[in-house]
Formats: sequence, C-alpha cells, structure tokens
Amino acid sequence: MNYKEITMMINHELEPYIAEILNEVGANGVVIEDSKELEIGRIETYGEIYELDPNDYPEEDVRVKVYFSEFDYNDGIIDQIKEKIHDLKDVPVSRLEFSTGDIEDEDWANEWKNHFHAFKASERFVVVPSWETYERQSDDELIIDLDPGMAFGTGDHATTSMCLKLAEKYVQPNKSVIDVGTGSGILSIAAHMLGAKDIKALDLDQVAVQVAIDNFKKNHCENFIEAQPGNLLVGETKKRDIIFANILAHIVDMMIDDSYALLNENGLIITSGIIDEKEQMIVEHLERVGYTIVEIMREKGWVAIVARKEV
Repeated sequence: MNYKEITMMINHELEPYIAEILNEVGANGVVIEDSKELEIGRIETYGEIYELDPNDYPEEDVRVKVYFSEFDYNDGIIDQIKEKIHDLKDVPVSRLEFSTGDIEDEDWANEWKNHFHAFKASERFVVVPSWETYERQSDDELIIDLDPGMAFGTGDHATTSMCLKLAEKYVQPNKSVIDVGTGSGILSIAAHMLGAKDIKALDLDQVAVQVAIDNFKKNHCENFIEAQPGNLLVGETKKRDIIFANILAHIVDMMIDDSYALLNENGLIITSGIIDEKEQMIVEHLERVGYTIVEIMREKGWVAIVARKEV
C-alpha cells in the first residue's frame, strides 16, 4: 500500500490543536517537528545524552508531517484542514503552508524509524521499538516492545505517556479493563503487565486492531487480551473495573454516560486526548453523571483525567 504525505508549516500557536484536527480528517499518522526543541539542544534518555540533529527540525515554527493511505486520501483534505484551522477561535494563524508527496509502503516503515526510538515513558514503563534493542536497567522496569505501524500511540505523546503514568498508579492486579480506541494496543499491554485480567481492546479502525494484535504477540500477551473492532462502548454489556479512553475530547464526551453504566462500583475511567480548553467541559460532564474526579494530570497543553464511579 502507498501513502500520501502532506507537509505543513504552522506557527506555534496552532500546535496544541493540530493533532485533533488531523484526527478529525482521518489522518493515519502524524509527526510533529518543533523548532523549539532545538533550544533544548539535547535530550537525556536512560542517563545518556543525545545531541539533537538540527537537520531533523525546521529553523523556525513547526513542521507537521501527515500521512494518509491511498484509500483514505482525497484532494479535498487540505481544504478541510484549512477550514478547521480557520474555524479556531482566538488562535492566530500567521503561517500555514502545505506541500505533498508520495510514500511507498517500505518508506513508511523507515519513516517511523527516523522518529521513534526507545525511551522511558513513566516511572516503570520503557517503550522499545521493534527495530531497536534495550538492556534492562532495573528489575522493576516494564518493557513494552512496540511497532506503531499505522496506529496512534507510541507512548511518547503526552496523552499516552500520562495514561501510562496513571495506569501505574491505579491499575491493580486482577482488575478487569476495557481499552477504548486502543490504537497500537500500548495501554492494554501496560494493563496486562500490571496484573490486570479480562482485558478487552477496541478500535473503530480495523487496521489499528491488527496493529494492536501484532503488538500483543510481540509482548507475549495475545492470549490474555481480546481485541476487536468497536464503536466506542456501543454494544458492550459486561461491566469492568477500569476503562481507558485515550481519544479526543469530543469523542470522550460522547461515551461518558455509557462508561458510567459499564463500570463496577468504585470503577475508574482513565481518559486523555483532551486539550486544556476542553477540560472543564469533560469534568462537568463526568460529575453530572455521577463521577468523582480523582486526579487531573496536565502536560504540554494536554489533560488526562481519572474519575471514580460513586454509587
């Protein structure tokens, strides 16, 4: 399968909103290269210092690479992106440039390798791409072997890393879990490693479901996680102890009522993919249906929320 690559140059004020917009138009993958990273100059991973290569980043503003499969791309997508950006309220648009190119299937895999490397995602979780090796630094580390393929969720995005941190804190052995919008399957894998049982992973995208299954096999947990296509929680009847929902705010909002009905007493919803501006809307809806807010985590303009079902 071939892919279409759209390269966008945008001003920094647009960056917190661009991932949600691109998801809405059906993007299969997004890479964000922020010129501000060069101000840091280097990063620390596992105690080693890596110099950032200026060639990987724009000299100014933000470069966004967006990928669509040949089946999902159409000539109107760029116009849709422009329209959604200009519909943003009180967000200045000082730079918005587009160019396009074609990516062969093999080049797609190599593109991921340029941007995704082993890293420590939380206190215990280390995410290692399938093309790299990693030596365990301590017995307490939990290593997730991951190949993102066409699915969202490598753990390096703030939304996923916050969910991993919250999973460490709230997922207890033998708890039942349903992972809505599983993407790469990373949160289901994390739940399994933390001792959860009866785990179900759902995604509307059949490609993402297959990517998740492949990652379950890489982590030797394919026999412990049920993966299947699903439209949020529609049709689900079995109650769970924990619901993961690392999706976008307006989609989280759509499933809050169903999530409350499908949780056991004192069950938790751990949700992210929420930009700062949508936090109050989600919190108010959670509280309105009966949830108690347990914890709110914020990182890089994104919000993750833990709420408990109170009976």
